[in-house]
Amino acid sequence: MAKKLISIALVVTIISLFVFTYAEAGSKGRHRWQGAGIALGALALGGLIVHHLHAYPPPPHVVYSPPPEPYYPPPHEYVPGHWQTVREWVPGEWERVWVPGHYDRWGNWVAGHYVERQTPGRYVERRIWVEGHYRRY
Repeated sequence: MAKKLISIALVVTIISLFVFTYAEAGSKGRHRWQGAGIALGALALGGLIVHHLHAYPPPPHVVYSPPPEPYYPPPHEYVPGHWQTVREWVPGEWERVWVPGHYDRWGNWVAGHYVERQTPGRYVERRIWVEGHYRRY
């Protein structure tokens, strides 16, 4: 920054040597107060310019991005109806069965009688329809 100010002062000095005319002869205090006023005005203006250069640095670069899209979550979600396979345990059963009279394998007659039979328990797979419903969050 100092090099810049020195170079500006040097350029202004060199230009002023070629632009201004020679002084005219006259009394010593002829334009003293006008010169002093011009000098004070130049000094004040130069001070303001220098103060402005040092007081306000350039603003930083600001990048503005658009705001994100608003997201409104749905209040609930619909789950459609579907088939579902369910495994159920069916317990075994006892039943009383009539066995009619017959000959056994040795040829002996066996009279009719009741026999208690048990069917074992088992799993049975069934398909059931589950109705659609709304699921809340």
